[in-house]
Amino acid sequence: MEENYPEIKEIRITDHTKIRNFVAFGLKCLTETPRATIMLHTLPHFSGKDDSLPEEPPVKKDKLASSTANIARLVSIAEIIKREFASLVSANKGIPHNPPGTLLHQYNIIDILLEAPTKETKRVDVLQALEGKSHLRRNNTPYMKIYLSTCVRDDLVTTGATYQPAPPPPKKSRSARARAKKRLEREKAAQEVQDVEQTV
Repeated sequence: MEENYPEIKEIRITDHTKIRNFVAFGLKCLTETPRATIMLHTLPHFSGKDDSLPEEPPVKKDKLASSTANIARLVSIAEIIKREFASLVSANKGIPHNPPGTLLHQYNIIDILLEAPTKETKRVDVLQALEGKSHLRRNNTPYMKIYLSTCVRDDLVTTGATYQPAPPPPKKSRSARARAKKRLEREKAAQEVQDVEQTV
């Protein structure tokens, strides 16, 4: 029996938007919807869901396409979202759909955008073939997709995504543990004083 999952929210990572905006929007999507899944990707906005590149944008020589150049930024944003989400869940800060202990499951896809042949590229291919060249050049662009989900998504694995287990919950630092201990001692002392006043 096939499971019904909520619609996947797509977030295209670019180099002209601040990282904190991506993180804030990703956290909003994950915390406001039960069993939510977001997809962070570096695909061009005109590439479509079939991962074909009908028109290769002009790229300067020796310069990476944005789909490739933004992969490092994509990974950084995904790691920040995972860390912030784990902190929110452990602190139980207003996340009704994600009880304490909920972690993010990550699924990764690395692929290439296939260059669609045009009349010009076909003409060049024929000319090169007539010249005896058997290895024709193709401008295929690597890209990456990262799915972050609050539930296990076996359907993504069947499409070729690799699964990355959810990270363990963040541990409190020594100073945070000390502050929590002092807070409990103060609350306990205040409760004892209140009990004494009520008995008098």
